[in-house]
Amino acid sequence: MAPKKDRGLDPKSIMINLATAFLIILPFLAYFDRENGMKYCQYVAGSFMLTFLVPPVGWMRPHPYTDKPGNEPIGYKAQ
Repeated sequence: MAPKKDRGLDPKSIMINLATAFLIILPFLAYFDRENGMKYCQYVAGSFMLTFLVPPVGWMRPHPYTDKPGNEPIGYKAQ
């Protein structure tokens, strides 16, 4: 099993993976179900919009080894 930091199980990574999977299967869905092709495009666009809105939280974000001053975790004290 991979270390916890390498698993990509934070909400942002999961949303990116799902939206990309929807984008990959979009041409097949639109080809085989031509009547609802535009709805499938709207679903993919909506999934990417939701992905954009999900905050980057999880194991490595925000993290203490950042160059950006506002990206430290809550309660982190620099040594």
